[in-house]
Amino acid sequence: MKFLRNTSLRLIGIYLLVVMFLIYFAEYYIIQHRIDVLDEVEQKLDFTRSAELSSQQISLLVQRHLAHNEDLTVEIEAKIVHQEHLLEILGKGGRVDRTDVILKPLSRLPKISYDNLKEYWEEYKASVRDILALQHKTPSTTDQAQVPVQSTTDSTTSTPAVATPTEVKPVVSAKMLAAAALKEESLSLTLSQWYDNLFDDLETEVWREKSSVHGWVIAIIIFDVALLTLIFFAFNKYVLEPINKLRLSTANHQQVTNTAPNEIGKLSEQINETLENLKDATDFVTAIGQGNLDMDYKASLDSRYNHGKNKLADSLIDMQGKLKSLNEEERKRQWANEGLAKFVDILRSSNDNIVALSDKVIAALAQYTKSNQGALYIYNDDDEYNKHLELVSLFAFDIKKYETRKIKLGEGLLGQTFLEGETNYYTNFPDEYIRITSGLGDANPRSILIVPLKVDTQIYGIVELASFNEYAPHEIAFVEKLGETIASTIGSVKAAEKNKDLIEQFQTQTEQMRAQEEEMRQNMEELQATQEEVARKERGYIERIQELEQQSVNSSVTTDKLEEVTSDFIRKERDHLEKINALEKQLSQKPEKADDWQIAEEVVQTLKINLKALEITQEELNRKLK
Repeated sequence: MKFLRNTSLRLIGIYLLVVMFLIYFAEYYIIQHRIDVLDEVEQKLDFTRSAELSSQQISLLVQRHLAHNEDLTVEIEAKIVHQEHLLEILGKGGRVDRTDVILKPLSRLPKISYDNLKEYWEEYKASVRDILALQHKTPSTTDQAQVPVQSTTDSTTSTPAVATPTEVKPVVSAKMLAAAALKEESLSLTLSQWYDNLFDDLETEVWREKSSVHGWVIAIIIFDVALLTLIFFAFNKYVLEPINKLRLSTANHQQVTNTAPNEIGKLSEQINETLENLKDATDFVTAIGQGNLDMDYKASLDSRYNHGKNKLADSLIDMQGKLKSLNEEERKRQWANEGLAKFVDILRSSNDNIVALSDKVIAALAQYTKSNQGALYIYNDDDEYNKHLELVSLFAFDIKKYETRKIKLGEGLLGQTFLEGETNYYTNFPDEYIRITSGLGDANPRSILIVPLKVDTQIYGIVELASFNEYAPHEIAFVEKLGETIASTIGSVKAAEKNKDLIEQFQTQTEQMRAQEEEMRQNMEELQATQEEVARKERGYIERIQELEQQSVNSSVTTDKLEEVTSDFIRKERDHLEKINALEKQLSQKPEKADDWQIAEEVVQTLKINLKALEITQEELNRKLK
């Protein structure tokens, strides 16, 4: 059993197949051998029947030879020789003529019957030959016409004849022939009995061989069943039970120990390793779930870990890397969002003074990006012929070095950045370009970041940051995004300041307009009075015209009177035109139109209508005068 425990299942299977093959081959050989023996005995039995039939044919030929006095001597001798050959094969074994059957010598019991048969065969053969010899010496049928051929038992039917000396010899021969024939018949019966005994012996041997075959078959079946049962119990003990134990242990996530060093043992080792990997993976995932993304799988869990051998660990480590990347991206995004929220509060708190706003923004931006220096420049386009960048706020700069606060467009890195409208990031620049100073000394920065403050294509200023460290891409992106908000706020502040100036200017103009409106109000009152007077005079003129028309009808109005009225109307019309022109001139000097101006225009329009009515009246008068 120890051998089976320490041997691999594959080798045990090979051994088992070899043993089963040998066993089945041996069983097949035994059964086939017993069947061959049975067939050989049956073939002997058939051959014995053939021999008996041949013996009977000899007896029949002898009877024919005696009865018909035919010359069958040669044929009988041939049959005797053939029968000798058959009995020789039957007794000593050999090949059956014209077949591929080879008979073995007879066994002990049939051999006894055969020996007796052989002995009587020799006597029978001798008797047959005696008959042939006597038959050869007996006269022919023509010579024996007077001699009866019947035996002494048939003398009652024979015809009496006269005895002569020459007839004594044939009679003696006939008696001898009759005796020989009688002996042949008796020996033939004896041979037939011994053939029957031989048949019985051979059939007994056939039955015994069949019983032997059946016994071997039953024994082989019992042996095979026992062998298969033994194999099943061995398979159950050394294969199924360990596999079931392995299955239960795997279901309970327990490692299997004390297993045989075979395939199941190797499988248990692999399962143990898999369970260990699963446990490590569980601990690793738990640590990741708790936020520990810096855990080293090899150092903390499995010191034998190698990339490519543990696919689960490889996947978890890749997942850890992706989670770290996502966490880093989320941290950067959160950092940017918090910074934007912080600067939104700053921009909201100081959106009325651009200088104060710039100071807060550049100080907070330099601190939030961990920059060592920072500056904010505003684009000044008040003078169309002197557009420039104006430095409005500094952080940790050496102010004495920067006496010039204005930078022309296209001048230096800042001016070029303004013209390009794109962010510039430098890590290699002249030593004298900028230096970061402190109480302990000064040094060149490692990186400079220049970001234009723009909304769409409109640039409102420049932010410049310098640091001993390089800026990360997300920091540069943050400053660029913040630059849009700063630019929008600066644009709003500048617009607010312009609006403030415009409001002050508007207030001054409003005061002026108030005075002009007062003067205009007085003019309006005068216009209204004039309008009323014009209307009154118009009614008078109409009445006067009607009177003149009536008088003209009555032929009582004189020409002088009409001329007087006409000249008076022309004078009044000229006065009204002069007054209207004076009022229009005063109203045209008002700087902006207001509601009072609209009223004045309506009054002027009314006066013009009245003037037009006067003109129509004058034309009617002229027509009347004519």
